[in-house]
Amino acid sequence: MAIIKIDNFIETSVSKRRPIPVSVLREKIVFNYPYWATRELLMNAIMHRDYETNAPVQFYEYEDRIEIQNPGGLYGKARPENFPNVNDYRNPFIAEAMKVMGYVNRFSRGVSRVQKELLENGNGEALFDLSLITAFKVIENISTKHAEFGMSDEGHFAQENAQEITKRPRKEKATQETIQEKIVATLRVNPTITRSELASLLKRTQGSIKYHLSQLSHKGVVEHLGSTKSGKWIVF
Repeated sequence: MAIIKIDNFIETSVSKRRPIPVSVLREKIVFNYPYWATRELLMNAIMHRDYETNAPVQFYEYEDRIEIQNPGGLYGKARPENFPNVNDYRNPFIAEAMKVMGYVNRFSRGVSRVQKELLENGNGEALFDLSLITAFKVIENISTKHAEFGMSDEGHFAQENAQEITKRPRKEKATQETIQEKIVATLRVNPTITRSELASLLKRTQGSIKYHLSQLSHKGVVEHLGSTKSGKWIVF
């Protein structure tokens, strides 16, 4: 059964773990995309898709995010204003079978747990695009904690590995300060610049830019006013 292969696909090809040093003797494991949350979102796409069309469930992995889209928008009692607290099943027999076999949780409960796991892992909450009439799309951003540490192709720490970070904390701190200084300088010149434009300009991932902007906002150095598309940055 093809659905069984999804577990292996996510575990071996999508969800990559990384040890992050929290002290000299202790590490914490984070994932670029946490296994359970990613699996739940993909399983839900299979469960809730419209099987009257031949359009496939789409799974795209980009540098800084995953996008999952299935044919068929919200169904029945489910509406943008009550999602995910109210749910309805387009395919009740498939939904029941997948729940009995342990592939999915009850949908509303599953979404709540997905968001909790993503927040704890540093991904931020999953973004649901409910504006598509004939499709349902969810975006899962890469973990900012995971994106901050460079890795080799083999999945191990690259040059800035845990050991070197522990030995050279001043250099790592200086590097982060340099990145944040560049961000602040750019925002002074162009306060309406977007995260994606910043990432392209500074040659960083969007996850990395999001992390540093969050740090700068927390420190009270910058503040964003207005919407994501038409707002602007204030530098104090």
